[in-house]
Amino acid sequence: MTIPNILTLLRVAIIPIVVVLLIGGKSDAVRWWAFYLFVASAVTDYFDGWLARMLNQESDFGRLFDPIADKLLVAAVYFALVDTGIIAGWNVLAVILIVSRELLVSALREFLAGRGVTMPSSRQAKYKTTVQLVTAAALIVSPLFEPVIVQVALIGLWLAATLTISSGYGYWMRAGEHITARADKAGE
Repeated sequence: MTIPNILTLLRVAIIPIVVVLLIGGKSDAVRWWAFYLFVASAVTDYFDGWLARMLNQESDFGRLFDPIADKLLVAAVYFALVDTGIIAGWNVLAVILIVSRELLVSALREFLAGRGVTMPSSRQAKYKTTVQLVTAAALIVSPLFEPVIVQVALIGLWLAATLTISSGYGYWMRAGEHITARADKAGE
């Protein structure tokens, strides 16, 4: 186990704690704890990759589990925010779009990996993850502030959904090139 991989696993381990705090917590202090733990978990997303490159500890485990940890964190927190009513009405559609894209891209990457094709994260996907995490953090604490803050955070949610769908489309286009090239080779 390397330090970057431990950070990835730590990020996954924190997820249920954050969810329990969000769903079960009724006090402002509990909501702040959920926020602090979420932010700490989200920050490990940056540091695990940075440390892996800096310490020359990049691994197949990290390449596989880092994006899964990100998706688990985002999906779990967004679902908890729906459960608590912070995300409601039509805004739930943004969550459905985000989670659906994350599952489809993960399945696509797995499919391609079985054919020997790696699909590294794009720069746009990294921006998408950052917006998703910042938006989730804002939504966690938004009820503690004026209602306008909740509305601003919900606009961030739709921005995250838009970036998520856009980057997912990019993955599908890149994957299509690999699938088409492989089909062409098979037909020769």
